[in-house]
Amino acid sequence: MRKKIFKNFFFLSALAIIITTVMISFVMYKGFYTDMQVQVEQEAQYIAAAVNLNDENYFTEIKNLKDRITLIDSQGTVLYDNRQEPKMMENHLERPEVAAAIKEGRGETVRISDTLGQQTFYYAIRLDNGNVIRVANTTSNVYAVAAENVPYVLLICLIMLTIIFFLARHQTASIVAPLNNLDLEEPLSNDVYDEFSPLLRKLEQQNTLIEETFLILNKEREEFKSITQNMNEGLIVLNSAGEMLIVNQRAAEIFGKVVEGHYLTLNRSAEFREVAEKALNGEAGESRLKQDGRIYQLMATPTLSEESENGKPEGVVVLALDITEKEETERIRREFSANVSHELRTPLTSISGYAEIIKEGIAKPEDINSFAEKIYSETKRMIALVEDIMKISKLDEGVIEASKEMVNLQEICKDVIERLKDKAQKTQVTIDLETTAEKSPVFVKGVTAMLDELVFNLCENAIKYNKKGGNVTVKLTDNPVRLIVIDTGIGIAQEHQSRIFERFYCVDKSHSRDTGGTGLGLSIVKHIVKQHKAGINLESEPDKGTKIEITF
Repeated sequence: MRKKIFKNFFFLSALAIIITTVMISFVMYKGFYTDMQVQVEQEAQYIAAAVNLNDENYFTEIKNLKDRITLIDSQGTVLYDNRQEPKMMENHLERPEVAAAIKEGRGETVRISDTLGQQTFYYAIRLDNGNVIRVANTTSNVYAVAAENVPYVLLICLIMLTIIFFLARHQTASIVAPLNNLDLEEPLSNDVYDEFSPLLRKLEQQNTLIEETFLILNKEREEFKSITQNMNEGLIVLNSAGEMLIVNQRAAEIFGKVVEGHYLTLNRSAEFREVAEKALNGEAGESRLKQDGRIYQLMATPTLSEESENGKPEGVVVLALDITEKEETERIRREFSANVSHELRTPLTSISGYAEIIKEGIAKPEDINSFAEKIYSETKRMIALVEDIMKISKLDEGVIEASKEMVNLQEICKDVIERLKDKAQKTQVTIDLETTAEKSPVFVKGVTAMLDELVFNLCENAIKYNKKGGNVTVKLTDNPVRLIVIDTGIGIAQEHQSRIFERFYCVDKSHSRDTGGTGLGLSIVKHIVKQHKAGINLESEPDKGTKIEITF
């Protein structure tokens, strides 16, 4: 707008100056032309008077005059010319100015000179002796006089255009300034041209409506953002072209930090692409995606409306649910059920077999005691297994038999070692306690029975899976409180270390069965550690031993 006003203002002003300059130049030319005619006429009259008085010898005195002087007799013969040899010139009797002068005493005309070849003004006067004196001046002389003034005219024109340029800029700025300084937030507060009042009132109404709409939309947006960003599920919203409109924080964590562009820039897996493409074609889809060690349930739903053409959705909503824990729990449950069934079936089969032999009287009298001992041993194993299952079930449910209190962990360790000494001696394993706080007890906040179970299971496992002549060292440190159980046993291979805390998981099942293990000891340890919000760390090498460290 500013440029348009400036251009119009400057163009009109410049056009006015140019037209004025042209008109003034034309007037000046007409003035110069008239002056030239008067000058030629006066000069002709002066020369005619001088020749009448002094005879034709006067021509010798005026041969250097700027104007052309010609003397013609009454028959049209040229007697004298200060620009051309008279003999070379044709008869001038038919020349209009000459004919008029002979007939009427004087004559004038403007025409192209045959001699000079230029537009020429002629003025002729009849002398007393009947001859005609003619004075001529070309219009080019007028142009020359006018040309002398052209630079001044152009200079004045340029000065005026420069002045107009700056005036146009100033005037444009003055016109536009009130518009540029409009307060669009409060339109009615502006002091501007009256013609803008209807527009400003309309703007005020629009501002009020926009502000109210914005507040509503902002509130809804914040509510939507709060809900979507705090969802545990990944949420992705696509438009009909597959471009991402919304990617919440959880989805960004799952698939990557890209939150705009085509959905393929977010994830290119076959599972994700399959459900997205299916939904973009108008069908809901589901799939499972394994990524970074996690399992996600992908559900894509198309959004259809009455305006949708050919059943094509306007967009797609994709949800990604982390079902890793659910899948892991289901796997553990299946394994637990299978393992419990297996672990119970083995001793029951053995007990049933021995009992049947005794019942049928097949057993020899001297073997009955041996069979009874095996039945008793398998029964004890079953009871231990059932007790461990009950313990781990309670720990799964978060059932704590007693409230937490300050427990002397050092006394628990001493008591456990004392209880396991006989077992250690039978397997030719030594077990010792090392502590940095010999005189002062080491206290932790917890449940005494659970902590006793924790220490007992760790020490018992260290004895069971040790070598003859091996060692078990129980270390106890204060500030921070750490319980460390180190053995010199068979160790655990790297590929088994991540699973030994799982229920019924045994590195060597035959060895575990021989030692009477249930496969639940370390799983119980893990649950007790979790109940006490402690940390557990395992270090082990095959044939070099194992180190388990609990940090409270």
